Amino acid sequence: MVLSRLKNLLSRASSSLYARLILGVMLTVLVVFIIITAIISNVTRQTVLSDTEAHVKSRMEIANRHINSVLVGVEVAVANTVPEVKEQLSKPDQLYNIVRRLLELNPDIIGSAIAFEPGYFPEKGKYFSPYAYRSADSTILTKQLGTTDYEYHDMEWYKMPKQLGHNHWSEPYFDTGGGEQLMTTFSYPLYDENGSMYAVMTADVSLNWLTALVRESDIDFNSRFLGYGEEDLIQDLTPTSEFFYTHAYTFIIGRTGTYIAHPLHQRILNDTYFTYVEQTADSTDNRIGREMILGHAGMSIINRDGRKFMLYYAPIERTGWSMATVMPSKVIIGRAQSFSILISLIMLGGLLLLFLVCRTLMRHITKPLWLFAQSADEIAQGNLTVSLPDIKTKDEMKHLHDSFSLMQTSLQHQMEELRTTTASKAAIESELNVASKIQRAMLPKIYPPYPERDDIDIYGQLMPAKAVGGDLFDFYIRDEKLFFCIGDVSGKGIPASLVMAVTKALFRTISMHEAQPHRIIGQMNEAMAQDNDSNMFVTLFVGVLDLPTGRMRYCNGGHDAPILVGSGIGKLPVNSNLPVGVMSGWTFTAQETQIDPHTVVFLYTDGLTEAENTAHNQFSEDRILDSLRSMPTQSRQPLPDALVARMTEAVKHFVGDAEQSDDLTMLAIQYKGRPEQNVRLQRSITLPNDVKETPRIAELVETVCETAGLDSTSTLQMNLAIEEAVVNVMNYAYPMGTIGTVSIKASLSDQAITFVISDSGTPFDPTAKSEADTTLSAEERPIGGLGIHLVRQLMDSINYEYTDGYNVLTLTKKIFKH
Repeated sequence: MVLSRLKNLLSRASSSLYARLILGVMLTVLVVFIIITAIISNVTRQTVLSDTEAHVKSRMEIANRHINSVLVGVEVAVANTVPEVKEQLSKPDQLYNIVRRLLELNPDIIGSAIAFEPGYFPEKGKYFSPYAYRSADSTILTKQLGTTDYEYHDMEWYKMPKQLGHNHWSEPYFDTGGGEQLMTTFSYPLYDENGSMYAVMTADVSLNWLTALVRESDIDFNSRFLGYGEEDLIQDLTPTSEFFYTHAYTFIIGRTGTYIAHPLHQRILNDTYFTYVEQTADSTDNRIGREMILGHAGMSIINRDGRKFMLYYAPIERTGWSMATVMPSKVIIGRAQSFSILISLIMLGGLLLLFLVCRTLMRHITKPLWLFAQSADEIAQGNLTVSLPDIKTKDEMKHLHDSFSLMQTSLQHQMEELRTTTASKAAIESELNVASKIQRAMLPKIYPPYPERDDIDIYGQLMPAKAVGGDLFDFYIRDEKLFFCIGDVSGKGIPASLVMAVTKALFRTISMHEAQPHRIIGQMNEAMAQDNDSNMFVTLFVGVLDLPTGRMRYCNGGHDAPILVGSGIGKLPVNSNLPVGVMSGWTFTAQETQIDPHTVVFLYTDGLTEAENTAHNQFSEDRILDSLRSMPTQSRQPLPDALVARMTEAVKHFVGDAEQSDDLTMLAIQYKGRPEQNVRLQRSITLPNDVKETPRIAELVETVCETAGLDSTSTLQMNLAIEEAVVNVMNYAYPMGTIGTVSIKASLSDQAITFVISDSGTPFDPTAKSEADTTLSAEERPIGGLGIHLVRQLMDSINYEYTDGYNVLTLTKKIFKH
C-alpha cells in the first residue's frame, strides 16, 4: 500500500514538477525580494539611527571632557593656592598678589577673589575681598571687590559653599560690579582651626568659550554627518528660523533649566527650557527637561509643530548642567532611505540572476525523477527484487535509490527488532509492577491505624496515574502529637517515585527530633535543594496536631490548602511559600489553628482538582466543596474513610471515561478530642528555679500516687521522672542568674495520672532532642539526652507545647489499661 502511494506520487510529480517548481521559484523570488527589501529598509534605518546616536554621544563626551578639563584645572589651581592664602593672613595686603599670580598662571581663570567674612580684618572695614581680574585688553588688574553697592555676602557664589560646607560651582550669571561678563564661579570655603569659615576663595571662568565650543561642534556635525556646507550654518538666527527644522543644534541648560548656551544668543540666561516646551502639546519634552535637571542621560523622539526630532541629552559632570543635541528626524531618515534604495537595487539584480540559474538547474534535476517513477511502479507491484535505474548523481536521487535497495533487508531486521522490543517491554512492565508494590508498601496501609485511641481517626488513599507516581502522604504519633504530611512531586513515573521516597524518608527522619512544621519543611528543603540537577521539586503540606489540646501547627510549601469539615466547611488559611527543593535558604512561615472536636482535616493533591473529563473540564475546588456540602445532614461530620469514599465516587462520576492524567491522593484526619474524665484529685505547687527546692516534689507525687493506690516502686519511679523533668526545666528554661518559677500541677482520674509542668522561661522543647543511645559506652555517648530518655521510659506519654508565653510539658502515666 505504501509503495503504491509512493509510485503514484512520483508519477504525478514527474509530469508537472518542472512547471510547479518554476512557478514556486518565481513566487519565492518575489516574496524573498519583498521581505529582504523590508528587512534592509528596517535594518538600514536602525543602523543610521544607531550611528547617529553614537556619533552624537561621542561629540557630547568630547565636549564634556573639554569642559571638565577646564573646570578641573580651575579647581586644582584654587586648591593649590589655598595654603599660600593661609600663610599670608597676617598680611592682608599681600593677598592681592596671590590672586594676581593665580590669574597669571591659569589663563582659563578671568577673575579670582578672596572674600572674607564681615569684619574679619577690623582695620579693613566690613567688606574685604581682594580681587584680580582680566581687563578687555587681557591686562590683569586688582581691586577691592566688596562695597556697599556690591554686597558679595548675598551672592550665590558666597552663600552656597557656606551653607553646603564644601566646594561649589555656581549657576552661570552675568557679573555686574565684578567680572562684567557671563561667567560661572568656583567657590572654595576656607576654615580656621576651630572649623569656622572665615572666607571663600573664588575663581571666575568665562562662559563665552562654551558658546563657541557648542557652535563649532554643531558646524562640524552638520557638515560632516548631515552633509551641509559650512556657509549654510554660519548665519544669524531668529526664533522662527527654518534652520531649527532642518539642522542639528546643541544647547546647554543649568540646574534650574536656564539656558547657558544656545544658537539663539538672546535666550542665554534670559529664558529657560520650560518656557517654550510648556507651549507644546507633546509632554515628552517636559519629561526630558526634568530628567536633564536630575542629571540623567538618554534619547527620545519629540514632536514640535507636526515635525519629529531626535533629542539626545547627557549631564555635564561636576556642575549639574546638562547638554542636549536636537536633530530633525526627517534628515536622519532620509539618509537611511537613500541607503535602502541603493541596497535594494543591488539585491534585485542578484535575485533576477538567481532566478535564471535556478530555472536551468531545475530542468536538469527533474528529468531523473521521471525515470525513477517507472522503476517505482514495479516495486509497487510487489517485486522487491526489481532492478532500479542507475542513478549516477550523488544527490538525493542517489539516496532514494539506495533507500529502496535496502528496504527488503530493513523490513526483515525491523520484524526481528519488533519481537525483541515486545519482550523487553514485557520485562519493564513486570519491573514497574514490582516498583509499584514497593512504593505502596512505603505508605500507611492499615486502617484504622490507631484502634486503641479514641481521640483520632485517619484514612488515606493514593491512586497513581502510572504504575508508579510522585504523590505521597504519611503520618505517625510521637509524644502525643500527630505528625502528618501530604505532597506532590513535580513530574511523573520513576523519577517522581524516587523523589517521593526521598521526601517521605526525610519527613520521618527530621520530624523524629523536630516538632515545628516550618523547621521540618525548612530542613527538608535544604537537603533536597542541594545538588538538585534535575530541578525537581515537591509541593508539601506538613502539620503537627497536638492531641491533648487540638491545636494544630502547620506549614505549607506550595501545596493546595486543606479543607476543614466540621460544623462548617471551608479552606484552611495557608501561606503558599515556595515548593520544597526549589531554592536553598528560603524561609518557610509557620501557622497554627485550633481544631474543634469531630472536625475532619481533608488534604489532597492537585490530581483531585485537576482531574479532567472528556471535555477537558477540571473537577476544581468548587466541585470538592459542593460534594462535601451535598453529603447527608447526619454525615456532615463523617468518618475519614466515608469522606474519602464520597470524594472518590464524585470524581469518578465527573471524569467518566476520560483517562486519569495525574496521581490522585487524599488524606482525611478526624480529631475527636479527649473524652471527659472523672477527676478524683488535683494538686499543684510552684517552686523557684532552684534545685534545692526539688524535695518538695516528692510530697506532691506521693500524695497523688497514694490516692491512686500505686505501690512504692511505682511511686518512686513516678517521683524520679517528675523530679528529672523539673530539674531539666530549672537548668535550661532560665538563664544563669535569672529568677523564675516552675509550676507543677497533678490530676488523678480513673484512667491516668497527669502532671503538667509549666514555666515562663526560654522556649525549650525537650521532646525534640534525639533519644540517647544507651547501647554505647559512657565515653562514646554524647553529653545530654539521658534525662529525657529516663522520663520517656518511666511515663506512658510525654507532650510539649509553647502556649501564651509558657513552656508546658505534660507527662501521663496510665493506671487503667483499656
